[in-house]
Amino acid sequence: MLLILCVPLITWPLVKAGQVAWGPDLLASLILLTATGHYFATFARAYGDRELFQRFRTRFLLTPVVLLVTFIAMFASGNGPSLVLVTTGWAFWHWLAQAFGFARIYDIKVGSFGRWTSRLDKALVISWFVGAVVLTDGATAEFAGVVLQAGLPLPNAAQFDVVQIVVVAAMLVAGVAYLANLITTIVRKQPWSWQKQVMHVMTIGYYWFAFAWLPNVVVAYVLYEFFHDIQYYAITWLTCRQRVRRPGTTSWLSRMFRPSWIATLGFVLVMTACGGMDILGRNFLYPEGLNNQVWMALILTFAILHYYYDGFIWKARENTLGSDLGINSGLRAVVVPGLRHAASWGFFFVPIVAVMAFGTDGLSKREQTESLVALAPGDFLNQAELGLELAIAGELPAAIECYEKSIAIYPGLAQSRANFGAALDLSGDLDGAREQYEAAFTCRDQNGAHSRAHINLGVILLVQGERELAQVHFDAGHKLGGEAPVSRMMGMAAQLPPDAEKRQQELYAAVLLLDPEQLEARYNVASRLLAQGRFEQAASDFRFLVERSPQVTLGMIGLAKAQVELGQVQEARLMVARVLRLTPLDPDALALHARLNGR
Repeated sequence: MLLILCVPLITWPLVKAGQVAWGPDLLASLILLTATGHYFATFARAYGDRELFQRFRTRFLLTPVVLLVTFIAMFASGNGPSLVLVTTGWAFWHWLAQAFGFARIYDIKVGSFGRWTSRLDKALVISWFVGAVVLTDGATAEFAGVVLQAGLPLPNAAQFDVVQIVVVAAMLVAGVAYLANLITTIVRKQPWSWQKQVMHVMTIGYYWFAFAWLPNVVVAYVLYEFFHDIQYYAITWLTCRQRVRRPGTTSWLSRMFRPSWIATLGFVLVMTACGGMDILGRNFLYPEGLNNQVWMALILTFAILHYYYDGFIWKARENTLGSDLGINSGLRAVVVPGLRHAASWGFFFVPIVAVMAFGTDGLSKREQTESLVALAPGDFLNQAELGLELAIAGELPAAIECYEKSIAIYPGLAQSRANFGAALDLSGDLDGAREQYEAAFTCRDQNGAHSRAHINLGVILLVQGERELAQVHFDAGHKLGGEAPVSRMMGMAAQLPPDAEKRQQELYAAVLLLDPEQLEARYNVASRLLAQGRFEQAASDFRFLVERSPQVTLGMIGLAKAQVELGQVQEARLMVARVLRLTPLDPDALALHARLNGR
């Protein structure tokens, strides 16, 4: 009841507590403890049950070698995204298969063997799981992103609307047919399982809840994966506990599943350790480069083997497994002949070859994000990502609109708040930018969002004359590893649109408050003073530049121009002559020289 039927009573509070304690990103990494860990439960059955191993010996020995070599070659040749796409499809089908498998177990246990009932179970699970992917923006964007990474095109918004209508129709037909069949079965007093009905509600309902109710698709994935893993641990433990009572198992499998709390704890720890090795390999031992590709090939091999083995070692109608599950009567499965079984691998390799053949790398990051937003406008992550791409391109009004949509959907992402603040900052809305930076501090830090918000807010405060408070934020940003304030202000000044000259000069002036030796800022301030006719101040700043950089002619020319306007003709001639000795063909110096000679 608790570990199979009502797993949400465990997973929901644990995931929510983990989100508060660690945040979505760390939670997504920690789910590997059970996600990768539960693969080992499959291998425990496959290689610890001698009877099962002898029956499928060729598959268990040959398949891992073939897959690992193939996957390493694909990653090395740059075809990893194609492999990831097909593996994602198998993973999704694996979730469906487990939901369908549990439903069939409960039916068989009560003696319900109707073929129509079985088909409706499958139709219900498939249509409603696919519906959750197609009809919820977060899941749509997540799966569509994998498709784009593999180089395949997505349907446009109008075409996707048709897909959604078809899926909704399939869900309704499957749902109505299922209920009609259930009512008919009950009225005719035929065997039916109330546990199966609970299982469908919990499994399908929880999948919808995860991806439709929760705005953060990362947490949604963790939520359902944890649900799936606990169920898998439970049925593996139940089955193997019964299996080791009969002869034909390895000694290590017998010890792992003997009746004991210590053995139970050991089983969970071994599974968790397997997942921990995946975390260690991805994040610490092989975070990048060729070694990372080999490691990912190894992990994907484990994943595909897990999905593949589960397809034939968990047949509830098989005599031995049926006995272990408490099923003592009913139909028995027919063993698929070897050649026909081998041909079924076409469902894996044919799609990979097709993706490799037809996939392209033609879309830019911005184009990919625009495609995802068109399909899933309610996905806050891609709205924020598109906002960033638009801001980089200088399209600030459009970027601000995307950020507003993203934050309206999910206001708790610090990175979106900080980036939104930067876009408002560049557009000249300093009050709005300040509001977003301060809001970022109320969200959990992510990818350095707090450090950027501190530095950027400090810049605004410095420009507005609140130097002491600005320094507080600069210090806070520095402690978090943020960019140096002077570098940030110079970068912002370079990003500003051409019509934001006043804001640009404010930034350069603020730079000089922190670092009077910053020569580029000094030059820009001096040039602005010269254009405004403030010749004394301009000459002072240009003279500072000449003293600090005696070989750089820009300061000399600016000083000469200021001197001319101040009537210091002789000094201007000497400065122009100095420039021409360094760069005889300097056009500004030659023009100024002609002007002075004419005078």
